[in-house]
Amino acid sequence: MRTLIVLIISLAWSSPSWAADNDVKAIEQLYANWRTAVEAADIPGYVAGLHENVRMLPPGAPAVQDASSYADFLKPVFAAATYKIEVASYPDITVTGDTAVAEYVYTIVLTLKDPEAGVTEPGALTANRTTSRYFDVLKKTDAGWRVWRHTWHAYQ
Repeated sequence: MRTLIVLIISLAWSSPSWAADNDVKAIEQLYANWRTAVEAADIPGYVAGLHENVRMLPPGAPAVQDASSYADFLKPVFAAATYKIEVASYPDITVTGDTAVAEYVYTIVLTLKDPEAGVTEPGALTANRTTSRYFDVLKKTDAGWRVWRHTWHAYQ
């Protein structure tokens, strides 16, 4: 009986850690899927990781409101260039209940499809190589973890 009580107590104490580990793994998978979607110019794949009420806060440009507007933003961006992601640091994820934050550093390598036209969407990356520190707030939904706020700044 004593062994059963110790086992129950051990399971009760370990459950939150197990749940947090599963949440972190789910969020890591979201970012892996996001990287794949960016490199494939897969707008539905990218938007699948977004909360319906997402706000992208690009430096020096107006905010992009909601997942539908984000998809519209991506159409001319992916039409103008291809993107390769070099991971300088994978997302460092902290989960607190149904909210999480992720901080990471990526270098985005942009190749223009038409160098004379360039990328003209306000808030889009335009340099051949851009290293940025990203900061996201994620919310847990019935469908899983989704990016709710997304922003970045230049990183040296």
